Amino acid sequence: MKQAYWDLDLIRLSAENTVVHLNKEFILIDNLDFSETNDHTDYIFTNHPVKVSFVSVILCLAGQIRFRYNLQEIEICVNDVFVVQKGTIGEFLGMSKDARIVVMAFDPEYFRTVSQIEAVMTTQRRLHHSPCFHLTDERMEETLTIYRLMKAKILEKDNPFRKGALLGYAQALAYNGYYQQYASLSSENEKSREKTSRKQELYDQFIKEVQRNYTKERNISFYANELCVTSKYLSQVVHQVSGRFASEWISEFVILEAKALLKSRKYTVQQIADMLHFANQSFFGVYFKRYTGYSPTAYKEM
Repeated sequence: MKQAYWDLDLIRLSAENTVVHLNKEFILIDNLDFSETNDHTDYIFTNHPVKVSFVSVILCLAGQIRFRYNLQEIEICVNDVFVVQKGTIGEFLGMSKDARIVVMAFDPEYFRTVSQIEAVMTTQRRLHHSPCFHLTDERMEETLTIYRLMKAKILEKDNPFRKGALLGYAQALAYNGYYQQYASLSSENEKSREKTSRKQELYDQFIKEVQRNYTKERNISFYANELCVTSKYLSQVVHQVSGRFASEWISEFVILEAKALLKSRKYTVQQIADMLHFANQSFFGVYFKRYTGYSPTAYKEM
């Protein structure tokens, strides 16, 4: 069995054979020249959950690609853009034989755009709720052209100004993305959005708090207090928006991280229990088996 990574960082990703990178800080990957994709499907996620410590932008040029992204399954198709945020727990689920993809991976601080703050914040809020958006044929062709320019620039090893040039290209891509998000926003039914915005906002805030605290806090009352609502109301709203209760989301995040830690084979079960702030290994074992049907040790060796 291939060993999964627990933390997938840029240094580890830059070691892939098909990667082009600048100082292991800005990484480009694609399979545009491959006749078959079967042997080239482990670019970002493995067959086990991993936690990424960078931002990646995945473009689908042909075929379909499936991911599990923070517990939700997502399929991207032709002209879709999938933005994987730093800290995301994800899993690569497979892609069609005819799939053609482009991946750009970098630390969020590497290309920091300081202008058009309103556009940036609006985009970030929308990406938190829906990390995938669609480009027109023209926009995708423009994006692919810029990608190829970026790749060629990285390969200019003797050019001391590569990073500056890449910054310009990256800003062009970012503003295209902002424009696409605004175009999508303006086409939505505003009345429908107003009816659901308050509950959706509470759900989004809840998910953000869970992502920040689930390794330490598993009690719904903690999150309700943080969001200034009752536990009952929070669970009802989360269920109305997502179809799952708040307690289910909390446990899913904990179990997903536990699985990633176990499959990394870097830690003992006791260490993982400590990292996830269980009282002891026994409590962790009972909790894990309740949701998976396996003991931590059995899952680790599967």
